[in-house]
Amino acid sequence: MPAWAIAGYLAGAFEVILPLVVAAIVWRRLHVSWRYFGYGALIFFLFQIATRVPITQLLQVAAAPQLASSPTALWAWLAFLALTAGLFEELGRYVGYRTLLRDQPKTWDRAIMYGLGHGGLESMVLIGGGTLLTIYSLSSLAAGGLATLSPDQQTAARQQLAAVAAQPLWVWLLGAWERVCALAIQVGLSVLVLQVFVRRSMGWLGLAILLHALVDGVAVAVPQLLSTNRAAGALVTEAILTVLAACALWLIWRLRQSPAQAASNGST
Repeated sequence: MPAWAIAGYLAGAFEVILPLVVAAIVWRRLHVSWRYFGYGALIFFLFQIATRVPITQLLQVAAAPQLASSPTALWAWLAFLALTAGLFEELGRYVGYRTLLRDQPKTWDRAIMYGLGHGGLESMVLIGGGTLLTIYSLSSLAAGGLATLSPDQQTAARQQLAAVAAQPLWVWLLGAWERVCALAIQVGLSVLVLQVFVRRSMGWLGLAILLHALVDGVAVAVPQLLSTNRAAGALVTEAILTVLAACALWLIWRLRQSPAQAASNGST
């Protein structure tokens, strides 16, 4: 098995397992039910996988000629993707608090597990699952699957395999690190939306939407700006995301509730 395939499988497995390991630690230390992990996963599925992803894919196909020919249209599209990610996910998170946790105290520890479920499904299905499927497909082609393709498909597949083999192995590790950062940010956003109920102000939801859009904007804009040097683009992007993840961890800690605050929050 090629080294890139081993690295890819390891990265994909890490992306699938990471949220479950972190959630198990939270469950053990904070005594939070796994139910809230399931709530977060359900909200991500409904508001991202089942709605936003299909909608944006259809729009991208329809707008493909304009995106390929106009840099302005491309940047507008990237801004649209970032903003809709913030809108769909944070509004979904708010709806989850209002419905799934309607008659339950909305506490900091539950928000942690809720955020882990939200970011966890993203990591396990969209990222980790996608990585594993891609590596399996490419490994099958490299092991002799090219013979089943048409000449044009073989050419495209060989180019793809060559590109994957040429990239440094640390790129796969960088992808795994990105999931660590993304999970921290998702939990931070979950705690941020919690403040809508704790502090009784919708401004916190608007802040969460803007910050989410900012994070996604960085993730898509920096690689585009540094497209002539993909390795540099990846490193700069992950460096920025690392800083944002550190800020999210500080926010999580800063907004933690005392037992008295959690009790007074009730089921609002």
